[in-house]
Amino acid sequence: MELIDELEVARRGPYNGGFGGIFFNGDMDIALALRTIVFRTNARYDTMYSYKDHMNKRREWVAHLQAGAGIVADSDLADEQRECENKVAALARAIDLAESSLVNKQ
Repeated sequence: MELIDELEVARRGPYNGGFGGIFFNGDMDIALALRTIVFRTNARYDTMYSYKDHMNKRREWVAHLQAGAGIVADSDLADEQRECENKVAALARAIDLAESSLVNKQ
C-alpha cells in the first residue's frame, strides 16, 4: 500500500477498497469495489437533483469511472487494456440509461 501511495498520482477513493460489515454474531460480509462510479458533489444528497426544478436549475454531476484488471506475468497488455475499457463502458452505459430515464420524467 505504501508503494501504491508513493507511485500513483491520484487517490483511488473507494476503488479497490473493501466494503461490507462485521456482524454481532461474528459473521463478516466483505466485497471489493472493482468497478466504481463516484459522483463528487458538495451538495446534500436530498438536494443533488430535483425533478421539479426547471432544467436551467438542474445540478450537473461529474462521474469518475474506475475499473481495473489483474496483471500477471503472462498478461497481454493490449487485452488487459481492452478489458478495462469494456468494464468502464458498461459503467458509462448504466449512467446513460439512468440519466435518460430521469430526464424523460420532467
